[in-house]
Amino acid sequence: MLMNNPETKHIAGIPVEIEYKDVKHLHLSVHPPDGDVRAVVPTATKADKVHLFVVSRLGWIRRKKREMAKQPRKPPQQYTEGESVFLWGKQYRIRLKRTAGRHTVSLSGDWLEMSIRDGTDRAGRQRVIHKFYRKELTNEIPRLSKEWEAKTGLRADEYRIKMMYTKWGSCNVDARRIWLNLELAKHSKACLSYILLHELLHFEERSHTARFQALMTQHLPAWRNLRETLNNGFPGLPDLYSQGSIVRK
Repeated sequence: MLMNNPETKHIAGIPVEIEYKDVKHLHLSVHPPDGDVRAVVPTATKADKVHLFVVSRLGWIRRKKREMAKQPRKPPQQYTEGESVFLWGKQYRIRLKRTAGRHTVSLSGDWLEMSIRDGTDRAGRQRVIHKFYRKELTNEIPRLSKEWEAKTGLRADEYRIKMMYTKWGSCNVDARRIWLNLELAKHSKACLSYILLHELLHFEERSHTARFQALMTQHLPAWRNLRETLNNGFPGLPDLYSQGSIVRK
């Protein structure tokens, strides 16, 4: 799917992140935890139409913001001894080990063992975990993408991984490049497979049309269940859900 850099405009005193994309309809969303407002807008839409659309939804926006302000905040994950983390949908508990060498992560039964140097702070521990997640995804993506490319006849020239706070994946049709959210390593491999298929199919159908949904169902009948699993999340994912929600794909 073609992406443009979002821009932020203040409408009726509310900051609104506006992103122009190859979609058919205006879409407005409000994201926890701070009630950030985002508008996805068809590429050719004029600014005054966007303004009027947001103004027409001010009551809804303010109501959603009030609701989110009342919700308890999840504290950032600390990656300390005994804390829970997820890998491929399975819950593990952290066991910290001291090392004078390289930081490493390994699995032992229901434990995720993280060897770190003395003085490694929360940000350092997070980097160690994220590096581990990136390695896991890097190992798994080629296998799953090869399967979907063979079944769909579609191909990406490049797969990349990064932390994303508003989507599970994205694609650049012209560059034949697919981006995948680092947080997918926390969910089942079936969820990763679903996102890979979703992004590949955008090479054939850029928008979420009825045809796109039919293609999804043809190749993966249970895709809506997997979408629901991702969008609902589960306990133990404060990194992502404390900073912003995942929009529905």
